[in-house]
Amino acid sequence: MRQEAPYFAMALGLAISCLMVLSSRYFFLAPAVPLIMVALLALYKFPQYGLLTFIFFIPLEGLFAGNRLFTGPKLMGIALIVIVSIRILWKQIPISNLRNPIWYPILFLVFAFGIGTILSPHPGISFQNFKQLLTGISVFYITLSIKDQVNPLQLARVIVISVGITALIALAAGGNTQESRAVGLLTDPNYFALLLTFATPFAIYLVLYEKILVIRLFWSILLILLMVSFEKTLSRSGLVVLVLVIGILAFHYKAHLRNFNVVQVTLMLAGVGLLAATLILLAPQEYRDRIVSLANLSSGVHTFEDRSLGRRSSYIIVALEEFKKNPVLGAGPGIFPLRYAESGYAAAFSLSKNEPELFRRAHNTYLETLAETGMLGLFSLCGIIWVGLRQLRLGMRLQLRSGRGRQAAFTAHFFAAFCAIVLFFLFLTGINNKYFWILLALSGCFSYSKSTSSTSSTKGMTVNKVHA
Repeated sequence: MRQEAPYFAMALGLAISCLMVLSSRYFFLAPAVPLIMVALLALYKFPQYGLLTFIFFIPLEGLFAGNRLFTGPKLMGIALIVIVSIRILWKQIPISNLRNPIWYPILFLVFAFGIGTILSPHPGISFQNFKQLLTGISVFYITLSIKDQVNPLQLARVIVISVGITALIALAAGGNTQESRAVGLLTDPNYFALLLTFATPFAIYLVLYEKILVIRLFWSILLILLMVSFEKTLSRSGLVVLVLVIGILAFHYKAHLRNFNVVQVTLMLAGVGLLAATLILLAPQEYRDRIVSLANLSSGVHTFEDRSLGRRSSYIIVALEEFKKNPVLGAGPGIFPLRYAESGYAAAFSLSKNEPELFRRAHNTYLETLAETGMLGLFSLCGIIWVGLRQLRLGMRLQLRSGRGRQAAFTAHFFAAFCAIVLFFLFLTGINNKYFWILLALSGCFSYSKSTSSTSSTKGMTVNKVHA
């Protein structure tokens, strides 16, 4: 009876809702009420598919940009929070699912943001920033609660397909660019580059390990689509992160090189070099010039030849000045754009003289966290990342020791995708990045030591589900 109580409550809610709608002037909406209730019932029964739907819409949030109050992802997220909480209260989801050492640094980060908001000279702005952090933690809570029901291979497929759709839209739209740079459904080419780089390790895994040739061809086409779109972003920071991510994957597969002789390894290296040279030659001249301009980093903030690099240098100066004023608690969440607007750099490096954009984020999550929440906030954020990376590394070691090579490979690709976000935090502000919190919640699942005979029907999430 206890297990059936939520369903009786939903039936009662359906009856009351229908009566309320029928008695109102919006009686014509009454047929939609049963459909909504059926959808909620299905979501209650299978919350993992609701989470996958939520993940699918993350790169497509630009489609809902005109309505900030009620959007598909927001409604799905709220429904999942309510449903997961009810299932935990009714013991349909074990409370042990929420156990994770990442909670400790998360609580310190929440404390840093909370104290900073209370002491902030602009509490309204700081509270908005605090809410963004709580949104990310809510995504972490949802994912952690139903982690044993999530199939990681399905998650990888959903990410690659959804990001691939945005890449296709960006290429098809043509004019959907900022300064001739592809932005997809977003407003910044670097954030678009983050999406593409994040999806790349999963796409590579699907190309390498898909058994059916036709489906492997499909993933190969999507991988090429991601790379072509990436080139259109003209993102220098994205290129640096992409090279590092591919290097992480290459390091994992280095043991496989022992199976090849010297001639084969030489041919492979020559092929990789030829491919890299071809991509460089096919890249737009503007992109090559932007890459070469990285050599000007040593000249610092006075590099007016490249305003983008000069502007990023100015972020560092302003952020460090704010940190020196209050090294423990910082200036307050969300305050950096105000302080930057007050500096002389804001006008000097404005993107437009006619409509100057003075309020700029630090474009560096670590730097902005340090300036706004001090050492307490930065150490907490670094602790969160360190625990996540440690759990993934532990998972890879356990799987390699037990001879589960394919599972270790998937964990390595998952690790590389997580590193893509962590590295991009050096170039973008994104502490509320949903992918970041989802991967954090799943990072501990890979350290479970399960038998290799587990299949997709086995309860309890393990990387063995990649065989499903």
